[in-house]
Formats: sequence, structure tokens, C-alpha cells
Amino acid sequence: MPRQTNEKRIRFPDGFKMGIDSGNGFEDVGVLAGGATATLSWTDFHYDAGNYVDLVDKSKDPTVVLAPSAILNFNPATIAKLFPGFLASASTATPGDGFNLTYAGTSNQVTLNRVTVKLIHFSADDTATLVEDDITAYDESGTNNDLITVPKTTFSGALTWGATLIDGYVEIAGMSEVKAADADLVASQGKFYTDATNLYFIVDAGAYDLASAKTAFAGTSVKFYKTIDWEFFQYNAKVDAGASFNFKGMNEDGLDEITVSFTGKPDPANEYRLLKLYEVTPA
Repeated sequence: MPRQTNEKRIRFPDGFKMGIDSGNGFEDVGVLAGGATATLSWTDFHYDAGNYVDLVDKSKDPTVVLAPSAILNFNPATIAKLFPGFLASASTATPGDGFNLTYAGTSNQVTLNRVTVKLIHFSADDTATLVEDDITAYDESGTNNDLITVPKTTFSGALTWGATLIDGYVEIAGMSEVKAADADLVASQGKFYTDATNLYFIVDAGAYDLASAKTAFAGTSVKFYKTIDWEFFQYNAKVDAGASFNFKGMNEDGLDEITVSFTGKPDPANEYRLLKLYEVTPA
């Protein structure tokens, strides 16, 4: 018997980046213990008439359940994003400086927020180490914060950045990305954002001038992505019951971890979109 000779495509596993968009853009959830599984489900709807077979033979109520492996990130803000609508995070001074994660409801009912979950694999990236000439402007127009500007042309071949929300196409050690509308919030100090033309470091108002900012931020390493190999989107999803925190004993293998899954259903507000898998055209 001859072997099948149709064109086939094999993908070797190489990890991915997982993000959640609850209105700010795709915010990275951090490291996973393994991969993720997306399960497609629906209910059969079959009806035969007395004199006609297969009068109706359809499926209804399609869903996609996305179950990532255990998440190894205990950043409180990230955990709250993993439980959209169910948990909230807030800073606290008692018993010490830190963050509380709390139930977001005010009764025995809570409204779960629907989100988009994205898995993305980048096939090319680069790193730029900033020099003083890369820092071109210092903006003091904010109330709480100032902005240090680095033109996007510094990052040759970078993917297209949006104008307002978090794209997740840039990574800087020790910093996280925020949306443009949050640039003047006190909580955004020490973070960064991007628009279509620039990258902006967010600093406390009055902390620098242009000359001192050039000196302080020269040497900053900025990793940026250039090519996407594949993406998987789960739309209109909410967190499932049964998510868990696993606090391990001192003699156990592994790390403390969080398990969570999401169920998406067709979104009537967006042409009933449910999922999307993008694959780059092979060379």
C-alpha cells in the first residue's frame, strides 16, 4: 500500500505567549507549567418528521473551552486578570506593603467579565540596547507622570504597534506595559506604553529632564518581536468554576501554581465570532 503523499504540515512544539484582553489589550499572564488545550463542543439538534428523514440535523450552542496548564505567576494584578470579574486586587499597608486579592462581588452574586484569550508564537525577535541618542524627547505635560520618548524607528523590523492598547510585542525586564490612556496614573510609574510611532517610559513628574533621562535610560535592553508564526484566539470567554490555587508543601516538586480555564461562546455583538487560528503562509 503506498503511503499518503498529499502535502502535510508538521509543527514542532515551541511554546507560546498567553495574554488576556479585558479591554486594555493583551496582557501577558506569565509562565505556564506546560501547554494549553482548546476543546470544541456543541449540542446535536436532530429532528425527523413522520414522513421525512433528517428534517433538521444541526448543532447548536457551540463553545470553546481553553484550559492552559498550571500558571506559575503569583503577581496579584495578573491573578485578578485571570479571574475577570470574580477577583479584584488592591494595594495594602496592613500587615505590610503589598497587595490584597479579594472577591469582587458585594453579595452572593457576581458578574463575570467576558474576555478574549490569545495564544501567540513569535518566530523572530530582536533586542535593542538603548544609547543616549535613542532617547529623543522628555514630555512634562502630564499631571502625575512625565514621558521619556524612544522612536519606534530604533527597533528595526518590529511588528506594527497599535495606537492605544497593549499589543504585547515589546518586553523590558522589570517593567510591564500599560495602555496609553493610563500613562498619567500614579500606578503606571516605572512602566511603559507604545503607540504607532514611539515607545514611552513613564516616570514620576519632575524625576528627570532630557539630559538626565538620556543618562539614566541608556543601556536599557528592549526586546521586540518581528514575526508571528501562529496565533489562537478564544473570543467572548469567561472564567470557569473550579479554578484553584495550589500551595505546595516544602518537600514537593514544582512551584505554587494556579489552575484556570475559560469557556467562550459565539459573540452576538461581534458577528458571532468564537475562535480564530492564524497560521503564517509557509515559505
